[in-house]
Amino acid sequence: MYFSLWGNDFDPDAVTRALEIEPSRVQRQAVPRPKMSSWVLSSGKLSADMLDVYDMGEALISRLSGSSETIRRVAERFNLAVTLQVVLTVSADDRLSTPAIGFSAETVQFLASVGASIDIDTYRGAA
Repeated sequence: MYFSLWGNDFDPDAVTRALEIEPSRVQRQAVPRPKMSSWVLSSGKLSADMLDVYDMGEALISRLSGSSETIRRVAERFNLAVTLQVVLTVSADDRLSTPAIGFSAETVQFLASVGASIDIDTYRGAA
């Protein structure tokens, strides 16, 4: 799971300075790729018998919760999209549990306050 600000022609370091939060990674727009610049704060790759997206979302958003006004200003200033991205690989083995997918009211309220969208990608992996 990761929270990102992304768009054209902006310096991700300006976002880092404004938020005073070190990102997990940044990308700078280039030709031919990447087509956009981005500032990303990630929960990291997690693997467990039972993943709980509720808990993952709360943990990630808690790292940003005091920065909602700054995130909104930075996104507006640089014309950035704001996204909470969930990427899940689920086992093809029907005997194994699938992740609990949902978001707490606090997470949803934070995302709404910064104008973020939620994108969930799921992939089927090996058993």
